[in-house]
Amino acid sequence: MPEFAQRFFKAKKNVLKPNSYLAYAIEVAYFFDYLKDRKLFDLSMKMSDLSRITAEIIEDYVEDTRYITAGDVKKQISDRTEHRKICALSSFFDYYSKNDFILYNPVKKVNRPIIPNGAGKGSDMIHNLSFLDFVINGSFPNKASDYQKKLRLRDTAMIALMMSAGLRSSECVGMNIDDLDLEHNKITIRSRKAPNEVYISPLLSEILGSYLASRLEMITEYGHDNALFLSLQMKRLTVRALQDLMKKYTTFLFGKGNNITPRDLKNAFRFNSFEEIQNIYVTADVNGMSSNSIYRYYLPYIEQFESSKGKLFDSGNILHIERGKNEV
Repeated sequence: MPEFAQRFFKAKKNVLKPNSYLAYAIEVAYFFDYLKDRKLFDLSMKMSDLSRITAEIIEDYVEDTRYITAGDVKKQISDRTEHRKICALSSFFDYYSKNDFILYNPVKKVNRPIIPNGAGKGSDMIHNLSFLDFVINGSFPNKASDYQKKLRLRDTAMIALMMSAGLRSSECVGMNIDDLDLEHNKITIRSRKAPNEVYISPLLSEILGSYLASRLEMITEYGHDNALFLSLQMKRLTVRALQDLMKKYTTFLFGKGNNITPRDLKNAFRFNSFEEIQNIYVTADVNGMSSNSIYRYYLPYIEQFESSKGKLFDSGNILHIERGKNEV
C-alpha cells in the first residue's frame, strides 16, 4: 500500500477488533493492487492522488472482483461479502475526507447490495443431520481418518451441542466442565450477558456424558484444566479451530463452497425454535438474546404468523356450543 495509508491504520488500530483490522487491511491492499495492475496508479502515489480516484474507478473494481476462483470453480461472491468490501473502502476514504485531505468520499456514490436485516433461516436441517451423522459414523480418507477417530467423541459433542442448544462458536469453546449438569439434563452458558441455564435433551446429555468420561482422563496444559473442549495440544479449543474443523467436515461432505458454519447452525436453531414456540420472549430467552433482536430478525415471519391467527376458527362450532348451553 502507499505510505500515506499508514495514517488510516494508525487511527483505526485501537478502534477496530483485530480480525476486523486485518480484514480492512486485506481489502484496502486488494484495492491498491487493482489500481497498480490496471496501471491507474502505482504504490508511489501521493495522498493528493486520492482525489483522482472516482466512483467509476471503484465501481469497476467492485465489478472486477465480483467473481473469484476457488480451485477450478469460478463463483460469484455473496452480496454480504461485496457489501463488506465496499464498506471497508468507504471507511478508508471517509477518514481522509473527514480530515480534509480529500474533498469528498467517492465510495458514497457507489451502490451497495441490499442486505436483509434478518438473520435468515440458517442451514437446512437435512444437511445439518447429514453433517452430524458423518461426524458420528463417517470417515476421512488416508491419515485424516486417524485424527478423526481420535477426536470423534469431542467433535460429536460439539456439533450436537451447537445444533441442539443453539450455542455460538465462542459459547461452545468457552464451555467449562462444571457448566454441565447432566444429571438434570442442564447446561450453563456463562458467556452471555447473564449466566443462562438451558435444559437439553436426554440424548444430548448422553452424547456429552460419553465425551466427558474421556475428557476427565486427559492431562491438560496449565490453566486449561476446566476447559471442556480441548485441542490436540491439550489446550482450550479456539473459535478459529472450531470454524476450520467444521469447514473441513462439510467441505468434504458437500463440496467446496457449500460448507456449514457455526453461524449457520446458530441461525437454524434460532429460526426453528421461533417457528416451534412462536413467542418472541420465550425464543429470546432460549437463545440468550433480547426480544427486540428477535423481533427485528423475524418480523416478516411474525407478521405471517399473526395474519394466520383465526383462520381455523369455525363459527359453526361456537353456534353449536351456544345452542347446547340454551338447551341446558
